Amino acid sequence: MNILIVDDSKTIIQSLKHSIEEKLNLTVYTAASMKECADLVLEHKGKFTLALLDYNLPDAQNGEIITFIKKFNIPSILLTGSILEKSNPVFKNNNLIDYILKDGSQAIDYSLSVIKRFILNEDIEILVIDDSKTFAAKMQGLCIKYNLKAIVNYSAKEALDTIKQRPNIKLILVDYMMPEMNGLEFTKKLRKSYKKDEVAVIALSGTSEKEIVASFLKYGANDFLYKDFSDEEFFGRVNNNLEVIELFQDTQDKAKKDYLTGLFNRNYLFDAGEEIYQRAKSRKELLAVILLDINKFKIINDSYGHDVGDAAIKAVGDFLIKYINKDSLIARMGADEFCILFKNRPYAEIYQTFQEIQEVIEKSTFQLVDMTLQLTVSVGATIAFEDNLEEMIASSADALFQAKEKKKIIINT
Repeated sequence: MNILIVDDSKTIIQSLKHSIEEKLNLTVYTAASMKECADLVLEHKGKFTLALLDYNLPDAQNGEIITFIKKFNIPSILLTGSILEKSNPVFKNNNLIDYILKDGSQAIDYSLSVIKRFILNEDIEILVIDDSKTFAAKMQGLCIKYNLKAIVNYSAKEALDTIKQRPNIKLILVDYMMPEMNGLEFTKKLRKSYKKDEVAVIALSGTSEKEIVASFLKYGANDFLYKDFSDEEFFGRVNNNLEVIELFQDTQDKAKKDYLTGLFNRNYLFDAGEEIYQRAKSRKELLAVILLDINKFKIINDSYGHDVGDAAIKAVGDFLIKYINKDSLIARMGADEFCILFKNRPYAEIYQTFQEIQEVIEKSTFQLVDMTLQLTVSVGATIAFEDNLEEMIASSADALFQAKEKKKIIINT
């Protein structure tokens, strides 16, 4: 992703460029004038994710840079040294998503937060529910402007079906007054299936009755907006609620993820894996439990140190994420051992998949800390249902032991 910064202050350009590259790991291009900006944009054919633009440039002193960038449909943040009147024509540009006063380090921090939010929004879906097509279109336009995927439903009943079909919906904007089912009734039904930390609800109303606000909050809305909101208020409420949802998700992820590899941890494997096991067994579906570990890992640890050992574990974990289908559960059991649950995969496919994984790992070289090493792995598995998941894992452990002795993949049937 490429970020464009146009500002005639070397200090601001250097501070923003360093912070964005260091903290957000994005590529930054800079220009000190409108002419330099034009050259850059033409050189890159307008392929910038976001632009930060100074209102007052030597060759464009009244925000003309915003109008120029609009031609390339690049979302923009305006940087200004003084407060601008709301009537300023620059605010009529639809590609302008925010403006920031250049008042020191706080402006840098806020710029980073806006850029980060804009990029994160790309994977987030918002559901807009309003029987007014005009108002729904307005909210949809605001969401799109801020890089959010907005889905519009004109009835609450339709929205309940939409949510089941689209798991990426993290925020719902719902009107109060609607035919058949109003927003309050919708919120009550929604909360039977989704908690406040799973899907946020911002209720909207054109009436100022305080009882409506209280009722919405009582029955599960996260927030409330009156329909005469400004763009700034809309973005502020949307962003705050998304950040709360992400904070909850981050906390939950840390509880179920392995700190080193980012894979699921042992506890989550047994919790979620038992459900997968029970479902597969009751439906008579295929289920494979595979154990994989790094050969001679103790020697690697003892010879080169724990930093290299940790790097080896992470490298193999990254490799498994890359090569194994996303519908499989991959977990780190502990030390250098990984467990994979394969659903609906026949014997031949399991064997072929992990034979290829073994071969590719063996032929690869891994840059581990300050040295390059080659790694090999052993694989043991079972496709025979035992009384529970724990016994299937124990059977796979036996197969892994045999695999190390016989130097080939062992799958218990």
